[in-house]
Amino acid sequence: MKAKFLCCGIVIIMLVGCASSNKNTSTENSQQASVSKAQLSNSFNAFWRELNEEANEKLLEQFIPSQKLIERYSLREQNQQFFISGFLHTDSTFNKADIENIGGNVVTSTSMIKTFAIPIKNIPLLIQIKGITYIEIGQKVRIKKII
Repeated sequence: MKAKFLCCGIVIIMLVGCASSNKNTSTENSQQASVSKAQLSNSFNAFWRELNEEANEKLLEQFIPSQKLIERYSLREQNQQFFISGFLHTDSTFNKADIENIGGNVVTSTSMIKTFAIPIKNIPLLIQIKGITYIEIGQKVRIKKII
């Protein structure tokens, strides 16, 4: 009798443990799905690193990039703000109004590929926009000399 009671108790404990671990897993998956984590190109990462080194803990709203950074990444000035442009790879949850709300603009090339321009001060917000799966910044075209 004690053995039956002990076995039933162990089975109940195992079932409760499995049910609670499944609940945690599904909660984690839904949290990951709700947070957009875009992949960033190597050129984007290089730009972000150089921008942070130059800004040296200054607020991006007050930061003026060097001529070197402006030329290397084709930054353009408009209304006393510097803009970076590039390409976005998006999914069906992307809404271009999210970029417009942070001062940028978007042009749709295909349903999944868009071009964008955004003030450099709002790059941290761009990375968090839902529906963006990959970000690539534009680069200057360089003409190779043929010898």
